[in-house]
Amino acid sequence: MKDTISNIFYNRAGFSVYRWRICDSVPLVVDLIGPPGIGKSYLIKCLIKKSVIHASRQKFDQTRRVCISRAYLLSLAAMRLDDIGVLQKKSIKILYDLNIHSANWGVLVDEGLSQHFINELCEMPRDRPDNFDFIMRRRAVINLAASPTFINNRIRDRAAKSGALLSYHNGKTDEELSRFNMKFLEKGENLTLLMKERYFPAITIDASMNDDIVVEQIVDFLSSLTVNELIK
Repeated sequence: MKDTISNIFYNRAGFSVYRWRICDSVPLVVDLIGPPGIGKSYLIKCLIKKSVIHASRQKFDQTRRVCISRAYLLSLAAMRLDDIGVLQKKSIKILYDLNIHSANWGVLVDEGLSQHFINELCEMPRDRPDNFDFIMRRRAVINLAASPTFINNRIRDRAAKSGALLSYHNGKTDEELSRFNMKFLEKGENLTLLMKERYFPAITIDASMNDDIVVEQIVDFLSSLTVNELIK
């Protein structure tokens, strides 16, 4: 019972991971990134509806694995953080991501490593390019972008329906929200460019487009990648 409860909390502390229906045989981890409120969860629902990914979330065990590159990534995060609780959560996410990479099939990860360590990943190629390459091996990034006004409207619409705001957005004016979103949009684009410069698959998609067009672009992006690109 103790192990079962521990595994439940471990998976809750990790990421939402969905198995691809397309390109399923290639063990590619695709991180979906974007500012909070841009519509990542909504897009996942669209991908499930269009049978691009499986509806059920994948679970991973707590196997302890060693990875020097991820340890360095965590050390970069530690230098930014004063809250030991946040650092502990990031440690679990590092381990969870490592165990995701042990899978023999392709997955989509909602707000995965590339989202939670975006600042550190953008720094890493400058001092430790080999570590960056190791972490990004068999990984792709789908970066959702849109205008700050579009994101603000989505945030307000969701709050009106649910009656609550995310902690990131609570108490912020539209101007403050726009500045917050612009910072993340810039980071997302920087990471996407770094990925491309180092020959890893990455794409920026306009989240304000029609749902069918966004899903089609994702399917085309994955389908265009060769096996050699994915497993290098």
